[in-house]
Parts: sequence; C-alpha cells; structure tokens
Amino acid sequence: MGSFKYIRDNERLMFKDKATKKALLLSAEKGSILERVERPTRLTRAKMLGYKAKTGYVIVRVRVAKGSFRRPRPVHARRPSKTGIYFNLAVSKQKIAETRTQKTYKNMDVVGSYFLVENGQYKWFEVILHDRAIK
Repeated sequence: MGSFKYIRDNERLMFKDKATKKALLLSAEKGSILERVERPTRLTRAKMLGYKAKTGYVIVRVRVAKGSFRRPRPVHARRPSKTGIYFNLAVSKQKIAETRTQKTYKNMDVVGSYFLVENGQYKWFEVILHDRAIK
C-alpha cells in the first residue's frame, strides 16, 4: 500500500474529530477573504487535483458567503406578486471562489479547488494556482 492511503485515512479521522475541525474553523475565521497558505490543509485532495510541492504552485484559502442571491424588493408604487427576491444562481460557491482568486492572481492559472470548512455564514475553499511563467 502507498503512503497516501494512510495520509488520507488520517485526514478523514482529522475532519471527523470536532476539536480539530473547530481549530481549523477558528484559524480560517481569523484570516482575510483571500489568504495565501504555506501548504495545503488536505494534502491528498490537493495532490489528486494536481498540486506539486515545488516552485510555481500556490495555495490560496478563499472565503465565500453562503446563501442565495438576493435582489432588493420594490418599495415604490406597485408591488407585483412575483417580485422574485431570492434566486438560486447556476454558479456554485466553489466556482465563485475560483473566479475571485483568478481576478486577484492574474498571472496564475487555477489548477483546481476543494472544500475546506464551513460555518453558518461562510464557506472556505482552498484554490490551487500555478504560475504560467514557471514551467
């Protein structure tokens, strides 16, 4: 058996443990919306998506607000019965995280991303980026 099988099993146990999950959530909450991370939190998932521990690969932790897309309700004159305040967009939160990261790191390509942790208000993803200039 390969070593990554044992690492993956260890990660699964880590995310089932509530104390470890809470510590990860607290560290994510303290950070900003886009935060560069030294190494991936879920190593096996990052390796599956194409991460390599060498120059040119960057991991960014991204925070995305949960909830549906909300439009303002009309307050003047007539109020139609089908105002359509809440909409479910066809774009996932993970895709939103990738595009926000791409806007900030313009010289890099998105290799992939994976879910990290969530609370009632936000979801955090880790996005893997690769520098185009470094081959």
